[in-house]
Amino acid sequence: MTSSILSIDGNSLDPIDAAAGDRLQLLVFGATWCGPCKAMAPAIDDVADSYAGRVAVAKIDIEASSALADSFGVRGVPTLVLRHGGQEVDRHVGMLTRTRLSLLLDDTLARGQALA
Repeated sequence: MTSSILSIDGNSLDPIDAAAGDRLQLLVFGATWCGPCKAMAPAIDDVADSYAGRVAVAKIDIEASSALADSFGVRGVPTLVLRHGGQEVDRHVGMLTRTRLSLLLDDTLARGQALA
C-alpha cells in the first residue's frame, strides 16, 4: 500500500477528514476476499501518488468498518465514493481501470472547480 493512502479500520472518517483538508476525498470500500478489489489495488496506489496534491485516498475494509460501510449504503465491493466538504459528490460501484479511475477523478475535480 502506498504511504499516501490512509487505511481506515474503524467507523470514523476523522483520519481522512483531518488529512484531506479541502482536497477531494476518494473512499475505496473493499474487502480482503474481493478479487476485483485486489486487481484494482495497483490503480488505486498509482492515482494516490499521481493526485496526491488534489485527492486524499482512504481504503476502508467493509468488515473492519461495517458501520461506516452501512452508513454509506455500500452493498457491493469495490465501491468508490468521492467526497468534498463532507458531502458525497460521486460514486462508482465495481472495478475500474487506471484510465477510467483517472477520468472519474478528473471529471469530479473539474466539476468542483466550476462550482467554486
